Amino acid sequence: MTPEILITLTIILISIVLFATEKLPIDYVAVLVMVALMITGIVTPEEGISGFSNTATVTVGAMFILSAALFRTGAMNVEQDPFLMAVTFAASNS
Repeated sequence: MTPEILITLTIILISIVLFATEKLPIDYVAVLVMVALMITGIVTPEEGISGFSNTATVTVGAMFILSAALFRTGAMNVEQDPFLMAVTFAASNS
């Protein structure tokens, strides 16, 4: 086994433990994995951040921002909105 494989497997095992235990927020763990892979030279910095130029990544990030905004404003409180209550009731009975 090459040193690169051992380093990669170690990073993966540590990240699995951190994801499972949630000792750190999931987004922190994901960024730490990316940084660790770049620092150890497993991937180049260009490869490490190239995913941010993908439109799917940007879309997922935007959805996280929108869902956090809806949650903070209370728009997701079904019991306060009669329309959402009716939709939820109809969906649960179908």
